[in-house]
Amino acid sequence: RTRKSLGEASGYRPLEVVESIGGEWGSFEKRLMKGKSTIGIILGARGTGKTALGMRLLENIYVRKKRKCYCMGFHAETLPSWLSVITDINQAAKGSAILIDEGGILYSSRESMSAPNKILSDALLIARHNDLSIIFISQNSANLEINALRQADYLLLKPSSLLQKDFERQKIKDVYEKASAGFARHQDDAGITYVYATEFQGFVSNTLPSFWTVEVSKSFRK
Repeated sequence: RTRKSLGEASGYRPLEVVESIGGEWGSFEKRLMKGKSTIGIILGARGTGKTALGMRLLENIYVRKKRKCYCMGFHAETLPSWLSVITDINQAAKGSAILIDEGGILYSSRESMSAPNKILSDALLIARHNDLSIIFISQNSANLEINALRQADYLLLKPSSLLQKDFERQKIKDVYEKASAGFARHQDDAGITYVYATEFQGFVSNTLPSFWTVEVSKSFRK
């Protein structure tokens, strides 16, 4: 398939609210879609669908609002034509949405954990001025500077391993603890995600993006 044909298949698939604990999902989704500056962090164990969730959110933003969408840490040949790969946050147009994959940046940079942290720090600075929606994927919050976590507008938590939880930042560990019973209740839902935001707290489930392939998930390893 060409990038053009991939782009033509895009579609909006809203996340399904599985369990509402507080707030309104519609309010959270509206904030995510409308184009004002937001910083979100996706956390979870390896293989729990963090990349698929991030891509599903980007596709929904593109289809509903026709905002420019970018990603960092992926290869362009695995992605649809409406989703551009950038290597510097300054390449993103104002009002756009950007998915940043910590694992892809680490793999391509061959550097220490400072590489994704620098990119996230730069993104935090630029996002507020340029109305960027940043979605940052990380396997563990211990990898991230505490200042970056403090500035996040929302957290999207995928299931975590027991050992991984022990190494999370304390605040993230507390949120995981509060969500643990819910994760157990919904363990059979492959797309389950805990949303922790001012507008909404609860469990949602996402479908795969329309262009999803194994290559998208593993693209940075090529």
